[in-house]
Amino acid sequence: MNENKKNEVMLIGLPNSGKSTLINTLTNKKNSIIGSEPNTTRDKVSTVIEINNKQITLSDLPGFDENPDNFNKAFQDNFQHLIEDARRVLFVIDVNSKNFTGLDKINNLLQINNVEDKVTTVFNKCENFNEYDLDKRMFKYIYGREIYISGFHKIGTDELLDDLIKYSGVEKSGDLNSKNAISIIGKPNSGKSTLFNAFLEKERSIVSDIPGTTRDSIIEEVIFDDKVFNILDTAGVPRKKQKDQIDRYASDLSIKTLNHSLISFVVVDSSQGINFEDMRLINESIENFCTPILVLNKWDLLNEEDKLNINSNLKTQLKKFSWLNVIRISALTTKGLNKFSKTLNEVNTQLNNRINTSDLNLYFRELWVAKPPHPFRGKRAKLKYVTQYDISPPSFSFNLSSRIPKNYYSFIENKLREEFGFKNVSLKIKYKT
Repeated sequence: MNENKKNEVMLIGLPNSGKSTLINTLTNKKNSIIGSEPNTTRDKVSTVIEINNKQITLSDLPGFDENPDNFNKAFQDNFQHLIEDARRVLFVIDVNSKNFTGLDKINNLLQINNVEDKVTTVFNKCENFNEYDLDKRMFKYIYGREIYISGFHKIGTDELLDDLIKYSGVEKSGDLNSKNAISIIGKPNSGKSTLFNAFLEKERSIVSDIPGTTRDSIIEEVIFDDKVFNILDTAGVPRKKQKDQIDRYASDLSIKTLNHSLISFVVVDSSQGINFEDMRLINESIENFCTPILVLNKWDLLNEEDKLNINSNLKTQLKKFSWLNVIRISALTTKGLNKFSKTLNEVNTQLNNRINTSDLNLYFRELWVAKPPHPFRGKRAKLKYVTQYDISPPSFSFNLSSRIPKNYYSFIENKLREEFGFKNVSLKIKYKT
């Protein structure tokens, strides 16, 4: 397992300079969390944009704080490597800022690392500003090229985007899509970020004992047995009563990653056991046709009796989802991480399994005769034909003469798993009447 580097444009600036708003404007979607309080963004948040067959990776960094808290300090210690690896750096400055001490620190950081030749200075919040009114003290932050914009009002952002595509864009080489995306989801402090870092074999996500440390969805490439996956580390998903406005938004973003993921690692703190919130995340994955893999983390902290109790309770709790893969690990010590490659290989084989239409119809026609569905509202449905119309996830369409009872839906799904080898993956099944 290791990371593949991307072509990146980094956004660096003071807190509340408008970097996250600018990212959301350039991508025309909400990738970064924005809020009125400083340091809403706590980690590098990356997204790929594509224009005219070119793509660039935009990365939003936390605001550079003069007196950082523990969260921000842990990330700022890694700033040097991030800007060195970047293809281009956008130094985003609130044009009305008077915090020249803070701006000087960023300026010195850029100069110390000799990256001035790839810096574009972006003066933000210029909706009521004329270029000739620029404070003379700002001139030293300009490295050959500056752009005046308003990220919120979308003024000058088209010019900035054209500049980025022209000087930073590369020909499309592949898509970050659901075909190889894995979301790491779970409650706060379940060990998601520790697992993410273990996959990358480096400290990429900030880890602490404080619940809610991760707010942003972070994506990196990881290789399992020569196959590249896009792994997303997401914010913890607590109960609604525990969320403030920003945490609630971060939690919603975590759930939305399931729409674009093929697989989810549902991480559970084994010392706490599985509860309602964990089951909800499993349900959310399945409803989004994303195959969940239950990851029982911190397994090394349990004694033998606790392990037996959890294994016993799993049979009851997962009765409805008995087909789920379960992996028992310690992300901190990396014990059990070797299980992921084998499990992902098995899951991928099933996700890409395609069944011949004639075989499907022959099997289900015989089943329909042997064990027909009960009449629905006085009418017994007949099977016209069935087909598999897609893979990843395996997708089936049953064309019927009329509706069938709900319990027959489960019966059909179970038979697909038993007969055709879809033992551990989410299935997408449509019924047409």
